[in-house]
Amino acid sequence: MRSLTLNNPVKFIFGPGEVSKAGEEAKSIGKKAIIITGKSSVKKTGTLDKVTKSLDAAGIKYVIFSDITPNPKVAEIDAAGELARKENCDIIIGLGGGSAMDAAKGASIVAGSGGSVWDYMSVGSKTVKPIGKAVPIIMIPTLPASGSEGNPAAVFTNMKTNEKAGIYNPDKLFPKIAIFDPDLTLTIPPKPTAEGVIDIIMHVLEEYLTGDVDCDLQDRITEGIILTCMENVDKVLENPSDRQARANIALASSVALMGLPNAGRAGAWVVHPMEHAVTGYFDNIAHGSGIAAILPAYLKYLGETKPDKVEQLSKRIFAPCEEVDDSMHVENCVEGFKDFILDIGLKDNLQDLGVEEKMLEKFADKYLSVANMEGNKAEKEKLMKIYRYAWEGV
Repeated sequence: MRSLTLNNPVKFIFGPGEVSKAGEEAKSIGKKAIIITGKSSVKKTGTLDKVTKSLDAAGIKYVIFSDITPNPKVAEIDAAGELARKENCDIIIGLGGGSAMDAAKGASIVAGSGGSVWDYMSVGSKTVKPIGKAVPIIMIPTLPASGSEGNPAAVFTNMKTNEKAGIYNPDKLFPKIAIFDPDLTLTIPPKPTAEGVIDIIMHVLEEYLTGDVDCDLQDRITEGIILTCMENVDKVLENPSDRQARANIALASSVALMGLPNAGRAGAWVVHPMEHAVTGYFDNIAHGSGIAAILPAYLKYLGETKPDKVEQLSKRIFAPCEEVDDSMHVENCVEGFKDFILDIGLKDNLQDLGVEEKMLEKFADKYLSVANMEGNKAEKEKLMKIYRYAWEGV
């Protein structure tokens, strides 16, 4: 384990009914908000009404931008940021799933510093514009998945270039306040629920599988988050009104990316950027579905090149040591995740998501170009092997 520094300045409010505090908390930051959200779900469920009533009661003025789509697009984010600037909003509220919350972060940059959010993205070899000012952010999640409410990261898609990339800025993009009312998640349908759970699991697995060893506490936190998600998603899929199970998943989602689980590991994130390359071309594929289709293939690849943590995962998540022969732990882990993915209603390969084989090399090339690694033959060979496993379904 490496030396670490933890700094999470987000005021995190969690619990049933806590969405009613939105106005009170907003009043501590500013006077006028822009609510950035998706096209319909928060309206249909009544969540938007709950937030606006709380803002009204606190005397907070607001405008609403409700054009955010899955895999939030640069054009949408720029439009939201320009509206916030035009309306002199001094609060940005991200209301919804990861797309709405990430879009709120992007809009806070555009509203505060101008231009396009893409100007501030490190993609390939292009020049990156420094963020001058960002408007303060409040996050109100409605879908446990991205964990965007508790960290300074976001992911945006440029449809003109088929590039999907992340931004990370602890100085400017930490939300000021996050209000997670797990009751807001009760209306989430089964498929988005399952996709969210896979995303949460992958958030803690990325560095668990690739980072420094001897991170005992971080490993146990990771494994606890995985088990919490697995055990509670079964309950939710059986009974969508199970408030406690919904709350357990919601808290796991936030804790996964608040800092501690991955602190001191310094591992590489591989599956997320691989998925970004896929959904940069296939906007109809949800992020969690893309993660699910790649994860078993990635575990198989690591089982061939760096098996220790895959074997540990098998022992601690899927079977005690004495139940599986040592030589079978990699296969046991891969099959365990495949079974879990299928059991919760997702696909475990890219073919079943409608991806053609000819796209695999495009994905690898896009991954490398976004990461400014073009020409790296060894890295491309690795990516192609994982993508092929993912397409074939290992």
